[in-house]
Amino acid sequence: MKKFLLFLFPLFLCLFMTGCKDEDEPEPEPLPSAVDADIKKQVKYSSGAIETKPASAIIHIWSAEDADFDVEASGTDIYVGSAYDKNSGEFKTAIYGSVGSRMKEPVEPGKYFIYVLLKKSSSSGSLAYSHTYFEIKEGENLQLKKTFSHDVPSGAYEEWDKNK
Repeated sequence: MKKFLLFLFPLFLCLFMTGCKDEDEPEPEPLPSAVDADIKKQVKYSSGAIETKPASAIIHIWSAEDADFDVEASGTDIYVGSAYDKNSGEFKTAIYGSVGSRMKEPVEPGKYFIYVLLKKSSSSGSLAYSHTYFEIKEGENLQLKKTFSHDVPSGAYEEWDKNK
């Protein structure tokens, strides 16, 4: 029995030592996070049929940690990525921006504010806009979708969640 225990002791010692964390080991890399914004607009045909198509837009995203953005106070500066933060009393520059119907960006986990402006055109809904806050967690791939109504007036605000 003693020989058996003498045999097991080195085995247990080896198992214990390999199970301990080495202080020199680097911490695991955080999982990447991404936001995927998909912008569309409804089109109504003379037949009455409504189709949803990708819409060309200007898309801006700001970090919203400790921020409260005021779109009205931002004026036309928001078109070029500068939004007024009521908490700091300053204009802040967007950290992500894109022109098109889709924007996919890797982002750090946190709270953000997105503003979408349809591009100027001769059709109804020209320069219509929408915005919302969102939060993203580590390793999350967040899908943000905004579909503008076929009858949104030009230059008008439309709720983000309309047409979901």
